[in-house]
Amino acid sequence: MATGGMDEASNMKVVLKHYVSGLAQETDMHLTAGTIKLKVPKDSNSIILKNLYLSCDPYMIFKMMKLERQLTNPYVLGSPIIGYGVA
Repeated sequence: MATGGMDEASNMKVVLKHYVSGLAQETDMHLTAGTIKLKVPKDSNSIILKNLYLSCDPYMIFKMMKLERQLTNPYVLGSPIIGYGVA
């Protein structure tokens, strides 16, 4: 919840530069600065969380690859890498 009149906060995004083959390396992605709105929809059960640590699980590694047969859509190059679940 925003306090003290703040309605935006700065954040960092991990962006995929190119698809990987094998294990992802730090050079396969870069950090970029951005902002996030600190407002949840009215009458929503949503909350805003601040991540202190970020990890990459095997599911995310496969989304960083561009495979011929893939069960999920790969990440979009140049877009933030988004993981789902509880951090």
